[in-house]
Amino acid sequence: MAKTPKKTLIGAAWKMNKNTGESIDYAKKLNEFILSGPDGLEDIEVFFLPTFLPLFSLKSIITSPKLKYGSQNSGWEDEGSFTGEVSPAHLKDAGCSYVELGHAERRSIFMEDDEMINRKLKAVLINDLKPILCIGEKEKSKDMNDVFKFLANQVQSGLKEVDIDDLEKVVIAYEPVWAIGAASSAPIGYIEESLAFLRELLEKEYGSSISQRQLIIYGGSVTPESTPEILSLKNIDGIFIGRASLNVEYFIEMIKIALDTIRN
Repeated sequence: MAKTPKKTLIGAAWKMNKNTGESIDYAKKLNEFILSGPDGLEDIEVFFLPTFLPLFSLKSIITSPKLKYGSQNSGWEDEGSFTGEVSPAHLKDAGCSYVELGHAERRSIFMEDDEMINRKLKAVLINDLKPILCIGEKEKSKDMNDVFKFLANQVQSGLKEVDIDDLEKVVIAYEPVWAIGAASSAPIGYIEESLAFLRELLEKEYGSSISQRQLIIYGGSVTPESTPEILSLKNIDGIFIGRASLNVEYFIEMIKIALDTIRN
């Protein structure tokens, strides 16, 4: 597998927010900012995940190669009798680059299990899309070994039978469920321990070379205040922003903060 340089990912996931018009306005402003060429842009990749409906409209709006968009979910078949589902082939046709899978809300509200998430992940890869595999423990634990065991199971189940040559396309998003929607991010030391474990787990499963190239990002109440500290961690490759990204000006400010942190 050829080695490719890692970029820091700055991602936004909107959940079920913004209609098509609002999404297009947001995308135009974000695209304009990226096209303006802020210093350090070559070191990052920005992506955002709107709802399904505006995806096709974005094909003609996003003109910067540094800005990508994607979906918050996917089915596991390209076509067929799957009423109400959206296929990875259709997402590819809509111009998507990324697909979020396994978010805590998909697991808890829609009862998606590890086997289903793994099927979706492999289907996304077949369609040359980049899956974002969301993992994270449900509750904060005083015993980090409990956390590590939970994370290991989610990673191993999510990546089951994935071709080793495809692993570099997968983004692992560590999102402690208890930190999602909270007032602040998880404690920095807690994040650091979890990321270090994930890196060690990947090395044990796939070797040092793949482990070091694997992209691992953090999500869970990321704020402008927590961004510099999180991005300064040894094993981090980016941030995954939820509600703080819904305002495009606010999201752009967070991108600027990330660029300043990376440069310094």
